[in-house]
Amino acid sequence: MKTKLIAAAALLAVLSSCNVREQRYTVQGNVADSLATLPGSIVYLLDSDGPVDSCRVSDASFTFKGVQDKTKELVAMLRFPGRDRYDSRFIASFVPDASRINIDLDYPATVTGSPLTDAMEAFREQVMNLYYEHQTDVGSLSMNGDQEAADSIMAAQMRKIQDLCRQTYSANTDNILGLQALTQLGEDAGSAELEALIAEGSDFIREDESIRRMLEAKRNAEATAVGAKFVDIKGTAADSSAVALSDFAGKGSWVLADFWASWCGPCMMALPHIREIRDKYADKGLVVVGINVWERNPEDGHEAAVEKEMDWNLIFTSGSDATAAYGIEGIPTLILFAPDGTIAERLLGEEGLAEAISKHLD
Repeated sequence: MKTKLIAAAALLAVLSSCNVREQRYTVQGNVADSLATLPGSIVYLLDSDGPVDSCRVSDASFTFKGVQDKTKELVAMLRFPGRDRYDSRFIASFVPDASRINIDLDYPATVTGSPLTDAMEAFREQVMNLYYEHQTDVGSLSMNGDQEAADSIMAAQMRKIQDLCRQTYSANTDNILGLQALTQLGEDAGSAELEALIAEGSDFIREDESIRRMLEAKRNAEATAVGAKFVDIKGTAADSSAVALSDFAGKGSWVLADFWASWCGPCMMALPHIREIRDKYADKGLVVVGINVWERNPEDGHEAAVEKEMDWNLIFTSGSDATAAYGIEGIPTLILFAPDGTIAERLLGEEGLAEAISKHLD
């Protein structure tokens, strides 16, 4: 008898779950501009992976329907004949978290009816206000040579931003706002702290690919900090032959590795400085290795190397393995390896490079 009751209860639970209806949203949109009347005007709905829906503008209005999801931020974007695809006008982002959401695609676009969209906008505004709250004072102090006081003010402001992010994340560990707050928190957190924060989140947070990559980058950066042994990187040389960082690092010479890309302005601006350092310390055996990463088109790196006359060792890589190995999140990253292959210096950008090299080779 007890077994039958349990089976009946289980069946009732299944039937009840089948009757639970998905919560849906309707976006009612308007285009308050004469451009909406142009033949061929279309509104696209996009998520982080690209377009998910589209509809033609009819009588200056459009409609989208779907399943509510507080873990996503969608974008409604108006396209009309002759409009540049990267034009920032007539674009509105929103979270599909309510049954009815209204969007006016004007300049500027407005969204109403979505609580999370309002909360995200408020959060972003608070962060920006905190960041710029004492910007004038910081600039004035810096110009007058009191950099220590300027840095102190900025540090205090960053602590306020971190506190705001922590509060926001704690209250939103299951939605897109919490993910945004955690992403900002993670920028200044170590791997252990970030891991603890992730553990506080829902499955949505713990399984987010961008957060996973951030945590992996933190761990790899810590594993390749100053004093650690170099991690090998493999790629191809300018002549397409196989080459690896281990061909240079740990071979008895000081090695300066420059992680760069052709499209990276600061990377290109750093090249004369790197060449100057290479020439200055050539008699002391300094070896420069340029590691090309993150190219949209592999040929771009080769063309830039020729155009900029990079007359030093080059390793061309594809994918993100090279930067992932060192937890690199920005370029140019410059790493100085000691003759035994341990990491002696690690810099983001060329600032301080001359001093760092001089400390070891002069």
